[in-house]
Amino acid sequence: MTFSLHGIGASKGIAIGKVHIVTRGLMEVPEYELAKSDVEKEVRRFRKAIAGARADLAGIKGQIPPDTRQEIAAFIDTHLLMLDDAAITKAPIKLIRSEYRNAEWALKVQRDALVSVFDAMDDNYLRTRKDDIDHVVNAVQMRLLHTDTPTPRADGSFAGKIVFADDLTPADTVLMQHQGVAALVTEFGGPNSHTAILARSLRIPAVVGLHNAGPYLRENDTLIIDG
Repeated sequence: MTFSLHGIGASKGIAIGKVHIVTRGLMEVPEYELAKSDVEKEVRRFRKAIAGARADLAGIKGQIPPDTRQEIAAFIDTHLLMLDDAAITKAPIKLIRSEYRNAEWALKVQRDALVSVFDAMDDNYLRTRKDDIDHVVNAVQMRLLHTDTPTPRADGSFAGKIVFADDLTPADTVLMQHQGVAALVTEFGGPNSHTAILARSLRIPAVVGLHNAGPYLRENDTLIIDG
């Protein structure tokens, strides 16, 4: 059966290939009260998660070939800088100590506060920069929750594939390009999203904002993408 789905053309080009579906899903963030004696232990757990997320991202950056355009690697550098920012690294600790709550909850509360600031901005481009917050926060949450989320590695496994995902981080996009990905399709995002900007810079055909496409796609279906 042949059918068409319509999203937002984000990066010009036509690609034909087998689809590979990257499923992340929504993380369930627990909330629970801490005994006073456990608060500093929780702070240490949070700091360890921050350090782990930073090491993960630095490792991914190290896999990027040196001929990658500087402005593309800068997206990853931005996330590394955010992992040193007090809004991410210190504000949740204050919440852990003041509210006697777990690190996952504290990070989510701080994430929601930061995102609300971006949502209130008039400039559409600036509003979409909340993606940076979500990408960084999710990396830390995965460490806290011990979630093994599929992350592309530089092993060629995406060569010739059309990747479909709810969203892609800058690190995902850059690594997929160097693996020879054929095209990118995301359920969310718009023309100013990270996926769209990077796809254009890397000349990868891409369609974003393909809402509710998941039920229609199966692993290894043949797709034709027109960005």
